[in-house]
Amino acid sequence: MEFANKIRVIELRTDQQYGKFFVHQPAQADVKVDRENGKIRVQIEDFISPTICERLSIDASDTSLFKAKITDWRAMVDSVMIDPDYDGEALDVAIYDVPESKNDFVKGAYELPAPDSGGPVTVAVKITDMLGEEVFVTKELS
Repeated sequence: MEFANKIRVIELRTDQQYGKFFVHQPAQADVKVDRENGKIRVQIEDFISPTICERLSIDASDTSLFKAKITDWRAMVDSVMIDPDYDGEALDVAIYDVPESKNDFVKGAYELPAPDSGGPVTVAVKITDMLGEEVFVTKELS
């Protein structure tokens, strides 16, 4: 007697097809922040989303269709938000960079007025990739 439903047991940590589900590497960003002449400058030097890179390298019978190359880190970024005086609780966004069309990229370099507090400030930069994963960077400036 042959059964209609067959169950195949797989080891998710080592299975070539499904095993990558358990390996998650968070997105990372290299962000430079400085303060000069009453201005705050934010420069995103680099951004990498291992999840997006993994999805673009899907192994299929026609690899030329799926092996996409990302030549500009900005192609992975959906939005950038900057708070020049982050209080540690709520993000008060002064710059919100969202490309208008799918062919546009975020700028990656920003300049905004420094807060008039005179003392140290904490600048927060929130970068969201195309899959919704976020990188949150803070830097205290004197």
